[in-house]
Amino acid sequence: MADRRKRTFSIKGPIILSAVVLVLVVTLTVIWNLTLVHDYNKLRDLAVQSGAFHGTMIAVGSVLFFLIIVFACILIFQLIHNIRWAQRQSEFIATVSHELNSPLASIKLFAQTLRSDRLSREDHEKFVDRILTGVERLSHIISNILRAAEVEHGRGGIVVTPERVELTNYIEEFLEQARDVFGPTLDVTFTTEGECWVDIDPVAFRQVLENLLDNAVRYRSGDRAEVEVRLETRGERWELLVSDRGIGVQRSDLKRIFDRFYRSESEAGRRPGMGIGLNVVRSIVTGHGGHVVASSAGPGHGLAIQISLPRGEAAEVGA
Repeated sequence: MADRRKRTFSIKGPIILSAVVLVLVVTLTVIWNLTLVHDYNKLRDLAVQSGAFHGTMIAVGSVLFFLIIVFACILIFQLIHNIRWAQRQSEFIATVSHELNSPLASIKLFAQTLRSDRLSREDHEKFVDRILTGVERLSHIISNILRAAEVEHGRGGIVVTPERVELTNYIEEFLEQARDVFGPTLDVTFTTEGECWVDIDPVAFRQVLENLLDNAVRYRSGDRAEVEVRLETRGERWELLVSDRGIGVQRSDLKRIFDRFYRSESEAGRRPGMGIGLNVVRSIVTGHGGHVVASSAGPGHGLAIQISLPRGEAAEVGA
């Protein structure tokens, strides 16, 4: 919380300075125009006497001052935008460092413990499992970072290599592995209408499921994340709904929840996270020609992510 307040305070300086400059420019412009209007007759008489009166000078001067105000506003807004973007990148780097350090520290600790000759076979297997869990966590973090970099490089587009997949078995196999990885912190159920053949990139789409479950576990309201996964076919499309009973989000955050580096000011934003997981989800789903939406009744009422993708010709043949 202290770091967040410090970062918020650091942007107040440029904002206040920019506002002061803008107010001064507007004030000077108004004073200048009022002065000209007030003394217009005197200036006109003097100019006529000297033979150098040009009525367009006032108009030209007003236009120039107006352009100065417009350019000043543009520069100020651009400055504020760049500062906010730099702050988000700084927060992202700090968060990534923390996210990487946590599993690395666990892996190091368990690896050092394995060197002991007094470990029982049961303890040895338990520590090996925890090391593998840490490696899986590292792999997940790195995959998200690489996907986010791919989105940035392609300006929002991710190249996918789709192949025909029976989605029901695909999800069941993934959830079985996820239960082993998350252990008692995850309670997930899966309902489906039966076989559902689709064209997806199995590697990329696995990351979609990983990010959604990781979010559910990260933002759970108790010791265990209760997640429901439901797969339904709707005409020429299929829909995947992943809903949890976690802490939920403010309705005002739903429009920006898929933005890169976005961190909510609510309780969800105060929990560890890089702010790229759902952005990667949206990019992968968009790369498949689909769309994704989020819904929540508010804090304390969980979050639901709905993914809709076309079934495609290959899926119809497989069905």
